[in-house]
Amino acid sequence: MKDTSLGKIGTAVGWDGENGMVTLAPLDGSGSDWDTTEYKPPNEVDRLWARLIKARAGRL
Repeated sequence: MKDTSLGKIGTAVGWDGENGMVTLAPLDGSGSDWDTTEYKPPNEVDRLWARLIKARAGRL
């Protein structure tokens, strides 16, 4: 999922339907999860970038 307010891609790990908020986790496993209400599905370039980040972190 892509956080459009920050321009970051993360793995969706939670959903608050009442508030329309999704919780995202960093793709490389470092750092903290974050919440956003501004998100969209990743496009093809975002998905490629996500695979690169995961590969560099040894998480693919």
